[in-house]
Amino acid sequence: MPDDMTARATKIVANALPGKTSHHAFTPDPLLLANPDMTMLRVTRPPPSLPLNVFGLKWGGWITEAATAAACPPDYVVAPLLASVSALIGNARWPAAPAWSEPPHLWFGVVGDSGGGKSPGADALMRDVLPEIERRMAASFPDELREWKVLAATHEAAIEQWKIDVKQAGKKNDPAPLPPTGEPPPEPQCPRLRQNDVTIERVATLLAAAAPKGLLVVRDELAGWFKGMNVYNESGRAFWIEAYGGRPYRVERQKHPQPIDIPRLAVAVTGGTQPDKLVEMMKEADDGLLARICWVWPERVPFRLGMSPPNTRWAIEALDCLRLLELSPPSTPDGSVSPVLVPLESPALADLEAFAQDMQERQEDAAGLMRSAYGKARGTALRLALVLEFLWWCGGGGRTQQPTHISHAAFKAAAHFIASYLMPMAERVYGDAAIAQPERNATTLARWIIKTQPREIHTRTLQRNTRLAGLRDKESIGAAVRALGEAGWLIAPEPTGERGRPAGVFTVNPRVYEVAP
Repeated sequence: MPDDMTARATKIVANALPGKTSHHAFTPDPLLLANPDMTMLRVTRPPPSLPLNVFGLKWGGWITEAATAAACPPDYVVAPLLASVSALIGNARWPAAPAWSEPPHLWFGVVGDSGGGKSPGADALMRDVLPEIERRMAASFPDELREWKVLAATHEAAIEQWKIDVKQAGKKNDPAPLPPTGEPPPEPQCPRLRQNDVTIERVATLLAAAAPKGLLVVRDELAGWFKGMNVYNESGRAFWIEAYGGRPYRVERQKHPQPIDIPRLAVAVTGGTQPDKLVEMMKEADDGLLARICWVWPERVPFRLGMSPPNTRWAIEALDCLRLLELSPPSTPDGSVSPVLVPLESPALADLEAFAQDMQERQEDAAGLMRSAYGKARGTALRLALVLEFLWWCGGGGRTQQPTHISHAAFKAAAHFIASYLMPMAERVYGDAAIAQPERNATTLARWIIKTQPREIHTRTLQRNTRLAGLRDKESIGAAVRALGEAGWLIAPEPTGERGRPAGVFTVNPRVYEVAP
């Protein structure tokens, strides 16, 4: 590097940025100019590779086709697929180990920048497959509604006739007749699978009447969901924590005397967020809510125009096998139903115990949100094993007998998926959430520099035209520029007082391009 460049870079620049001169001045270490700090390029852990083999040949092929058509990583197809499958199985089948059972419902959160393919990856299911599944779910609803209206009208007519009879009996001084016995059943609700409106009363009503197997909560922006949980109800966040466990739950209503009783409060969740919103999501105290989410944050893939869509008809017929899974017949006097328990095969029990012990050991060495994530891993493994077992089964068209046990192979696949993929993804997400926003912004700017390779950085251009994520105002840009200057990436202009030299212009250290990966 030329000596004059090094000499200029070691001076404190008083007018580095307009309006923030002294605050944004920096003095790069001359050693850093020769060896710039390249860790500025990455402050997050690299993502693990998606083990597509755990989904089987047929579903693995469909996932690949859907991802290729959407020009997105296959991870963005897998997350909504697993959440959807868990909701379709729902309370019809629960995985079980000795003296332990779990609902199968899974929560997935996908992370990625805008335009990275989160929504296109989900469209293969949310737009093309699940609407047809829901249409089939509701096929008999018009007839059920008509039957209910007849019963309700008959009961109402009986009440009106009883009122007339009471009046006539009073005129004759006869004993008043007894009112009609019985009540019409509650008005049926159109069966649901997906739900975007996540107010507590609405979700509770659907779970009690329209979705006894459970719901799939779909949120385009998870951060907004988290932020609004307690806006209208102080117990909102507690409700959603309960919505993972499948336990009985009662929702009291102010405007109605009767509460809503949910035999098994369980929902599946799929949604997305952007990296710069992770910090906001994770500011709350660790109450276990975030640990219930399986995180997915792959690297962006180069855009390639998809030439053919995935086989939508095949996916519809496969997942429709799961829709047809029924709840068990009522087994108690009150008419409540219980899930059919699907136990682990005996050879898988030892693997479950070993996996749980391994997660427990890792939990002892972890801290913060990762500690909670390891604590939930064994339950997630049991849920995921059942989901994979039925995913494999429906992928064959449901032509074989329904699974009555979770195979050893399914549990091994689930344990491998969690240990090699979900836990490293959680480390990536939670690690990034612990990074201060200025450091995150500096990394964003550093990656942009490597990608575009400019000779100079113009702060006004960054603010007005480039508009990188997190770098939308003078203060955030100034902090990022200062951080890169102190890391030896940028060289501030010498305060010569020349009018021709625009303020806020920084030279990129050419050594950065020589050593960049």
